[in-house]
Amino acid sequence: MAATTAKLPTWYRVLATIVGVMALISAMIVLADPVLAVWLLILLLAVGLLFIGMDRLVIGISGQPMWWMGPMTPPASAPAPKQ
Repeated sequence: MAATTAKLPTWYRVLATIVGVMALISAMIVLADPVLAVWLLILLLAVGLLFIGMDRLVIGISGQPMWWMGPMTPPASAPAPKQ
């Protein structure tokens, strides 16, 4: 029986490559200039918090999970809720 291997989608591989390159460039900047590293950290934290805030705001207003979260059903092994 031959084993099949799943391959990641092309868009995901491209995104992972871009993020990897950005991480390497950021690491070089941090090593080269510690003062600039502080500003880079502040910028990355601000952008991350901005995206998290927008995500949570959309989820809170719509009451629906985002498409990438998948279905929000408990696993089959989870106990049934008590009534």
